[in-house]
Amino acid sequence: MTLDVLLPLKFDYPFTYNVPKDINVKAGDFVLVPFQNKDIIGVVWGKGSPIKSSIKIKDIKKKFDFVSLSKETLIFLDRFSRYNLVDLGIALKLFIFKKAFKELSNKKKDISTYEYSLKKNIKFDESQKKAIKILDNQLSFDKFSTVLLHGITGSGKTLIYFQKIKDFLEKGYQVLVLLPEIALTNQIKERFKEYFGNYPALWHSDISEKNKRLIWNGIVNHKINLVLGARSSLFLPFKKLGLIIIDEEHDQSYKQEDQVIYNARDMAVLMASIKKISVILVSATPSLETYYNTINKKFTYISLDKRYGDAQLPEVKFVNLKKNPPPKSKFISPSIITELKNILEKGNQILFFLNRRGYSTFVICTKCGYRFNCPNCSVSLIYHKETNKLICHYCNHEASLERKCKEGDNCKFSFYGLGVEKIFEEVREIFPNKRIELFSSDFIHNDDATKNIFESIQDGRIDIIVGTQLISKGFHFPKLNCIVIVNSDMSFLGNDIRSSEKTFQLMNQLSGRAGREVKNSTVYLQTFEPENQTLKSICDKNILAFYENEIKFRERSNLPPFTKLIAFIISGKNRFDVDECARNLKNKIPNMKDVLLLGPVSASISLIKGKYRSRLLLKYPQEAFPQKFLKDWLKTIKIKKNISLTVDVDPINFK
Repeated sequence: MTLDVLLPLKFDYPFTYNVPKDINVKAGDFVLVPFQNKDIIGVVWGKGSPIKSSIKIKDIKKKFDFVSLSKETLIFLDRFSRYNLVDLGIALKLFIFKKAFKELSNKKKDISTYEYSLKKNIKFDESQKKAIKILDNQLSFDKFSTVLLHGITGSGKTLIYFQKIKDFLEKGYQVLVLLPEIALTNQIKERFKEYFGNYPALWHSDISEKNKRLIWNGIVNHKINLVLGARSSLFLPFKKLGLIIIDEEHDQSYKQEDQVIYNARDMAVLMASIKKISVILVSATPSLETYYNTINKKFTYISLDKRYGDAQLPEVKFVNLKKNPPPKSKFISPSIITELKNILEKGNQILFFLNRRGYSTFVICTKCGYRFNCPNCSVSLIYHKETNKLICHYCNHEASLERKCKEGDNCKFSFYGLGVEKIFEEVREIFPNKRIELFSSDFIHNDDATKNIFESIQDGRIDIIVGTQLISKGFHFPKLNCIVIVNSDMSFLGNDIRSSEKTFQLMNQLSGRAGREVKNSTVYLQTFEPENQTLKSICDKNILAFYENEIKFRERSNLPPFTKLIAFIISGKNRFDVDECARNLKNKIPNMKDVLLLGPVSASISLIKGKYRSRLLLKYPQEAFPQKFLKDWLKTIKIKKNISLTVDVDPINFK
């Protein structure tokens, strides 16, 4: 008997092998097979394909008894591959943790076990009780259902989904909770222990190989039933997965943009639809696509518009920089300084926010005009004053600030543009006697550093925080009373079709950090454009008004969610070859009904890591599925060896 075996290699089809009489295998079983000059782990795909009698078929060497993929998982794998235009074999790699196969095959079958039971009674308010009742009606065991839990920051969304986790665990199901950032796991895992008596199993890139092996084995043996993880945890070998919770579902970190490109949120919903399990999407600022799906009744909508307990939303105030400009070379309006000092005197904390790393965005010599640009990317080098280095944020190239002018003298540098380190410096000048901490990925390199800074803020040992976007994602700071968003206009710049949506989400998430356990909190939006509709909707706390206006704009412009997009990024070291390849691809893409092909154009950042980049964009109606034509077409095209082609289905970024 022969069977087809799919291998985790760059092939879009399985290979046929003989099944020895002493091996009993079926579709979904993992096996060890010879391929070329080595042995490879693969998965049995189905009955063997017809093979010419002259071709010698190799034997399956071994079956792995401890894990297999269900029929539904194989269907998901196939649909994942087709939708994302990824080779089947490359998609399979996501499901294979080689370390576990190697260790467990050598009889090292240590199994971690985590026991859970709800240890702490949760007191729900009326709005939460109503939300739970809707969830109880919509979420059934062994039935597909997707619910958006849309609640303002601090409304108790986590407590609500804790209740549903309890229900599924008590029925013997496994539960997966997805988070967009590793940094969030440390805080939320403590809440899990507080309520469930134990930590969830954590799965992300910083977990040691040994712990990953133990967790992987515990999941496959149904000894671990609660997993808190990053997007890769979607591909763990769950035995009886019943519920997937996607916290901060709007976060673009769910989109993997290298190697295998996919959106973990969308693929989780796809998996759930195939496996007949439940999904809860959780956000204070859901993505426009998700919100639109609730309007179309694809998802159930639950709204929480009040904060848990007696907490109040912060008051949002504009600081008109035209009327109240900062002093020369400064960036904080003097009109708010007195009030900020009063807030600090009362023992509360302040956050100054700017979503830009470094000290200044470009450096120029005022004598010779030399500007520090990255030699590998078409961007300026960012000056980091704390380390006295110029760094490219795309390729990590570093340069020294020292340079000689043409006349032989040292260059005289001026620093332009704004980075968070410059705000940190200005804040120290304004509040010289206060304890100030810089919260940026440049200074937080591991879990321990994150934990130490977080505990210092939580305990009130820090008066002022100066931070980037890292601080906006889910952290709970009980004494944070005021937030100053230094440049509210910056995020509207560029050519991103989602710039308004991303700005709205970011600023609402930021606002949600303030006033969770203190009253009369304030968010100051420094802006040159107080009439901006997105900023006004934030100031008015009118979340639904923003979505309604943005949906109307997207419909008029024929943009997602009313259409879908596929991006083709062509890159290479030779600009001429890249442009030529892009033009050839455009001419060869098959004609498809109602599908519009745009480009090619140079990417907004045309050079990254020494490679020039050109883009083609395919726009098509929601109901169309051009992937079925494109996947076959991609197999036929031939491009030069020095050119790379990346396909991004449902792109989020347009750099």
